[in-house]
Amino acid sequence: MRLSLALAVFATLFSVAARPQEVKSIGGKEHDDNILGVRIGMTVQEALETVFVNANRKAGQEKPDAMRHEGKDNQDIRVLYNDLKVGKLQIVFAGGKWVREMTLIYPSPRPIDELRLPPSSDINAAIGGQRYDDRYTIGFTDSKKLEQYWWRDKTSSGGYHFRIGFVSAKLSAGNSQITIARKIVGVTPGDETKFLQAMASK
Repeated sequence: MRLSLALAVFATLFSVAARPQEVKSIGGKEHDDNILGVRIGMTVQEALETVFVNANRKAGQEKPDAMRHEGKDNQDIRVLYNDLKVGKLQIVFAGGKWVREMTLIYPSPRPIDELRLPPSSDINAAIGGQRYDDRYTIGFTDSKKLEQYWWRDKTSSGGYHFRIGFVSAKLSAGNSQITIARKIVGVTPGDETKFLQAMASK
């Protein structure tokens, strides 16, 4: 059992290492298109083994801390890790098979300057000479405008698009300091069918 798990983990790590590396962002590895090495399209086994290794989980912690079914006909599976050093991690498996979305909730909100995210889309924000990551579109998560949202889309080898985003902590009147509460990587809305077709054709 241990040998087979070790071989599977090695195979997963080898496949991750063999992928071409993304250009480094001025904001660091937080801008990469994965969370703890877990990527869109990974199988359940690949994703769980990757979290086990990269989060330094111990023997007996191979499984997530919780799991629930959701989505159409309860076919999707969401797993939760509540005690990771990097924060709380949620992974959604489309049809219970492939990673469709990941959300990392940071242990404490991170300053946007640390991630080099611009405070707004206003061009005047850059006049001070700071270097911001200009790949992101900036908006809000909903019409209430209580959470600011930075996102950028990428095209996968399978033809579907996926999104890397950051969501602020709740905005409050009189508090001008914006911090990031969570990172989200997921299939871009509207491309779910393309994603499932690409996964099924593998």
